Amino acid sequence: LMGVINMAHGELIMIGAYTAYVMQLLMPQHITLSLWLAIPAAFVVSGLVGIGIERGIVRFLYGRPLETLLATFGLSLFLQQLVRSIFSPLNRSVQTPEFMSGSLVINDALSLTYNRLYIVVFTLIVFAALQLILKRTSLGLKVRAVSQNRAMARAMGVRSQWVDAATFGLGSGIAGVAGVALSQLTNVGPNLGQAYIIDSFMVVVFGGVGN
Repeated sequence: LMGVINMAHGELIMIGAYTAYVMQLLMPQHITLSLWLAIPAAFVVSGLVGIGIERGIVRFLYGRPLETLLATFGLSLFLQQLVRSIFSPLNRSVQTPEFMSGSLVINDALSLTYNRLYIVVFTLIVFAALQLILKRTSLGLKVRAVSQNRAMARAMGVRSQWVDAATFGLGSGIAGVAGVALSQLTNVGPNLGQAYIIDSFMVVVFGGVGN
């Protein structure tokens, strides 16, 4: 929506995954509850980091995609090293709650793990919530207005800079929630986001930026 290629988006996923890890450290006796609490916590933490990125770096580079790409790539390296300094370079595991353990055995050749099935359902819920925000709220209306015609939206009194920050924060928060989901599929490490950023860009390229 903003026409920005954020090379640090994978690191926002990583931050969400580490938020889930920290929540389990704080609540070792309540694994299920810690996972549920990690979802809003990761949204807030990654969202605030995203707003900080937009206000501190990206807003000075709108309309300059190459500079934005290079700046956010450097930021991704910084965030990876910051996590290594805080949590060490070693991968960390996030324990799976009991209700997500095990597999659904369909036949001898096919079985589906419950954690992946729950994550598919969770993804659909997040997608539906995002659609509601974009289609049914004042923020969503302003986001769509600014992305379609920034000059006209500003003429109508929309604070485009505030909308830019909110949009970037919303996307970053969703990335953090994705990190919580991924923590149930793989170990949490400083390079977690890099494994998914290429796939994400492929989706953007085939779908079209802003589509």
